[in-house]
Amino acid sequence: MPRTNRIPFQKNLLAIAMGAALSPAWALELVQEPPLPTSKSAFVAPNVIISVDDSGSMNFGVKTDTTGSTATGPGYTEPDSTGKWMNDARRIKVLQYALKKVFNDKGLIPENKLRIAWQSMNNGTQKNVNAAGMVTNSMRPIDAVVGTSKVHRDNFLAFVDGLAPGSGTPLHRLPSQADAYMRRTLNSSSPWSTDPGGTGSKATEYLGCRRNYHILMTDGRWNGAVSGGTQDGTNWPSLGDRLAYSTTSDQTKIYYDNYSDTISDWAFKSWMDPLQTASSLKDSDKIKPSKIYDEAPATEFFTKTINKFKIVTVSGSNSAKRKTACEAISGEYLSGTSDNCKVPDGTETKSVDLQKYWNPKYNPATWPHMVTYTIGFSDDATTWPGASDIIGPSNKVPFGYDNSFVDLVTGLQTWPAMDTEDKRALDLWHSAINGRGRFYSVSEAEDLAKAFTEIIGKINEESAPLPDEIAGGGSTSGYNVSQSNAGIFASIYSPKRGWSGSITATRALEPEEYACPTKADPSLKCVRFPDTIAGWQGKSTADRLDELTSVDNRLVLSWSDDTSKGIPFKWDSTSGIGYSTAQKLALLNVTSGDTSLDPLKTQGINIVNYIRGDRTLEGTTTAKPLRVRYSRQGDVVNSEIWYTGRPSGNHAMGYSTFVTAQKNRTPILYVGGNDGMLHGFSATDGKELLAYVPRGVVSGLKALTDKDYQHRYYVDGSPMTGDIKDGTNWKTLLVGTLGAGGKGYFVLNVTDPAGFGTAAAADLVVLDRTRAKDEAAPNCSALSGAAQIACNTAVDENKDIGNIVAQPGRNPANLQEATQITRMNNGRWAVVMGNGYNSTNQRPVLLVQYLDGTDKKLMRIQATTDAMGSGNAKDNGLASPALVDLDGDGKTDVVYAGDNLGNVWKFDLTSTDETQWAVAFGNNKPLFTTLGPVALGGTRDKVQPITAPPIVRPNDRTMTVGTGASAKTIPLGGMMVAFGTGRNLTANDRRTDITQNVQTLYSVLDNTRYRMRSDKTALEVHPGTGDCTSAPATCVPTPAPVGTLASDGKPLAKQSITTVSGDFATVTATQELKKETWKDYKGWYLDLPFTGERLLKPMQFFDGSNILAVYTESPSGTKNSESDNINESCVPVKVDTSAGSQFRTLVNIMDGKLPTVQLVDYDNNGIYNIDDKKVARAPVKTGTPVLITKRDRIVDLTGGGGARDTLNRMPEQSMRPSWRQLR
Repeated sequence: MPRTNRIPFQKNLLAIAMGAALSPAWALELVQEPPLPTSKSAFVAPNVIISVDDSGSMNFGVKTDTTGSTATGPGYTEPDSTGKWMNDARRIKVLQYALKKVFNDKGLIPENKLRIAWQSMNNGTQKNVNAAGMVTNSMRPIDAVVGTSKVHRDNFLAFVDGLAPGSGTPLHRLPSQADAYMRRTLNSSSPWSTDPGGTGSKATEYLGCRRNYHILMTDGRWNGAVSGGTQDGTNWPSLGDRLAYSTTSDQTKIYYDNYSDTISDWAFKSWMDPLQTASSLKDSDKIKPSKIYDEAPATEFFTKTINKFKIVTVSGSNSAKRKTACEAISGEYLSGTSDNCKVPDGTETKSVDLQKYWNPKYNPATWPHMVTYTIGFSDDATTWPGASDIIGPSNKVPFGYDNSFVDLVTGLQTWPAMDTEDKRALDLWHSAINGRGRFYSVSEAEDLAKAFTEIIGKINEESAPLPDEIAGGGSTSGYNVSQSNAGIFASIYSPKRGWSGSITATRALEPEEYACPTKADPSLKCVRFPDTIAGWQGKSTADRLDELTSVDNRLVLSWSDDTSKGIPFKWDSTSGIGYSTAQKLALLNVTSGDTSLDPLKTQGINIVNYIRGDRTLEGTTTAKPLRVRYSRQGDVVNSEIWYTGRPSGNHAMGYSTFVTAQKNRTPILYVGGNDGMLHGFSATDGKELLAYVPRGVVSGLKALTDKDYQHRYYVDGSPMTGDIKDGTNWKTLLVGTLGAGGKGYFVLNVTDPAGFGTAAAADLVVLDRTRAKDEAAPNCSALSGAAQIACNTAVDENKDIGNIVAQPGRNPANLQEATQITRMNNGRWAVVMGNGYNSTNQRPVLLVQYLDGTDKKLMRIQATTDAMGSGNAKDNGLASPALVDLDGDGKTDVVYAGDNLGNVWKFDLTSTDETQWAVAFGNNKPLFTTLGPVALGGTRDKVQPITAPPIVRPNDRTMTVGTGASAKTIPLGGMMVAFGTGRNLTANDRRTDITQNVQTLYSVLDNTRYRMRSDKTALEVHPGTGDCTSAPATCVPTPAPVGTLASDGKPLAKQSITTVSGDFATVTATQELKKETWKDYKGWYLDLPFTGERLLKPMQFFDGSNILAVYTESPSGTKNSESDNINESCVPVKVDTSAGSQFRTLVNIMDGKLPTVQLVDYDNNGIYNIDDKKVARAPVKTGTPVLITKRDRIVDLTGGGGARDTLNRMPEQSMRPSWRQLR
């Protein structure tokens, strides 16, 4: 299809811009899960009872059976700098730290999203949750108002601070009291009340769909009084949806024991025996099993074979002879003269095809019940020497489903009597199974907070249903369908389906059949807008990967530190894998060992094969120990899809020959995935042609195989491609990053997909400078000579390379071309990037990575000389840049980029000498520094981080200088640099309980002019002609930064969003920029009105004009909740299927005004006129902005197609029909 060639700045605009020059520790803790859709009015906060151990042994050391240290500080009352605790740190201090850390986390536990009650085992006034009326520890929503204050969270934290160890471990008291509390007569003090302790009608509303949980934590084996009866040893009849429970059924062996008064009896009763009668609760029929239960297989097959033994008697005159006789029959001699030899007696196999209803992994209950989670903290609570034949699962936090779990499910083993303390830790495991929760066996202090966090996370997930799929990013194969069709590509991900993901394809237009008769065939029909995605056959990329019968031929590459080249990502049992020893150990997550020998070799093969897509070891047994995936393709969240078709640049130097040679190459969609790979999928049929595993994710690959995988980012950055000339050859190179998954970048040669293959690995992978978050620097001292120098240089450079999370900048005139892959003024080709966040040096640095020749060195241009950890080198980093070619020679001259502290920096790259490239205006002098208010209209004193690239256009306005008869109108000149503020990278960026400061759209004037150097080789900055007050019409201004926004907004003009209806609005020029007022301002600003609204995506020019198409969003975590502790409902409503809200605002880059032409059809009648109320801002679907030209209209396909918003086009200028009106 046709491509729009790259258009440098038009010469007349360039003249305006140049004016007289040509005439007269980690700083940002990046979250590892995406923002998820927020459930709305159907949300009902779950009840959670927290029961903790305050027995005397909680004063013991973590690893001792004696009183722990009274020391304070790191290692004793909080973790040390490595996250560890001292062995003699007191258990109670670890518990207090864990609970305060978890329940102070308002991202994990926002207001009104959890209701809690609590109790301790022995001491204080809050040791019994089952109080007759409302007391401090009664069930209330977190941060519920008690009296006039939100104190419930604070009351719980005060309870935690007051925990004082003493007395024994009467553990039965806690589940007994919790069960009784949930069975209390319904009234306004009941835990079932919608408004516990209230006086209104909601206080006596009792919702039957509310979920209930008990978190039971102890450090030891119970003692003291017992209770509970025989619950799992008794037959239970069917009741409604509850199936009958039979103690003799092969389906229930995992629950049954023949003993009474255990903790597991209480857990069983709280789950099995309805806590309230259904008729007494409102909407009791609305509680549903979790999504994981609905999607589980109908049955799961468990089988186990064990060796059997029998005891016989062997004879002999003494023990030595009896031992010899025993060993002669392959026995194990015991002792004595009778029953003294244990000999093999064949094998025994037991199997069960366990129905999912009776599988303890799932909770099928639809009646009022309580789920029990248990935590055992200390070796006493996690071992059972009195029943040593029962082997705990290999995963401990929480317990998994292998080893003796299989024995207990099949009936090969049974739960023992809890008659001695050395077996009672098993009761915690049994309780979690009976209560359909999980058992967390915590022997390391640092895992206690993890256990509470994970349990609360699971409760949150079950209580706030998510849609099956969530929209991610997107792309298109073309931005103009006036003459031909285009494919629209969108990514989706599904947390509910094991963090799987895919890319789907839709067509921009439906093919049209029309008559095209010929003399030979008068009835001939032709097709206009032929389907470009027919080859997808309605399938997704995940479908294509999952339909592979074998992954042996899948092309997956990686990087070897041994050879510094690309290698196949395969671990052959004979030849191994091409990784260095350090890489192999990192892959296995071990610090030492021989990876050429088992078991490490086999583990390595299994991990690599799993990542490549082999599924033969996915399962829940010892023989199949790897995580079960829903799909071979993992989630795609923050990585934008990049379409690469035929070369589309506008270069000289033989480029046309290259275009001709590659015009029919297979178009490919490149995207990063959190399955550890960058993927390259054919845009014609969705099949994968290439995958790449960057070196920086190798150490995290094993986690993807873990059954209890917790989401993290891997290749989550956005790739880009561009064409360069390397020697005499043109190439298409891809530059990718890891985003929040790691630091750095990698480069691939993707020139010709027909040449992709394992044998070409070394040519396809150009370089890889990615690193894991905590990867240690290499030991350069072990090297010598040139190798040591190179190592030290790389270590020093790496200190300025962080997490590059920004989306790439696109050429405004050709959105399929990355401006960041460019030719420099010294003639070399490079990729120009911001250094990202969390670099060691913490400062903003422009990275210029050369891509041509053999010396692919890195140039670093620092914006500040501030010392690390101070000023602009504290928690800072440079975002994605905008590159500007001032004179249209195809070389980058200046670069603009924002940083995490709200500065916009300008870099001067006009020189042909790379050593002269530097930050403009002088060290530590940004072009502009943002400051925003807490709320609209407030004082502007808050930092506004910048994460999206700026967009630049020569200023084409005029201004009036002088007064009266001497007044003149002159070109304003300079460059308008537009950018927006906002960030969505940390947990705090998503929180609703803290104020999300107002973010802003800016456009500032860079007054710099340029001139040719004396040797005519390149441009240079014009220094100015001094004071411009005496002769402003002929003066060249001295280059100067705009500075910092004052509290009143000066020196920028204020523009405002004015609501028309709902989320539809217009733009109002509060302080109008016109030729009479430009002398008073240096640009404009527009505060974003919606709660949490921010600019996270690159802006683009609408229809080639000066109108900015600005897509701002309010991520889901920042959206105002529509439910609270009073307004809850069991009635299902539609749940968001996108992570937040998005708005499209159309505004002029020059003056901040709305377009002079009505572009939005507000009344949806197909006519663009005054009836559309000057609407210039509208809500749109979330996703990557996609604006496609279709004849006399612009179609907004943001969000991957589906609902389409049709916009008007800018009118054409009569003098130049090919130009659109800029205003």
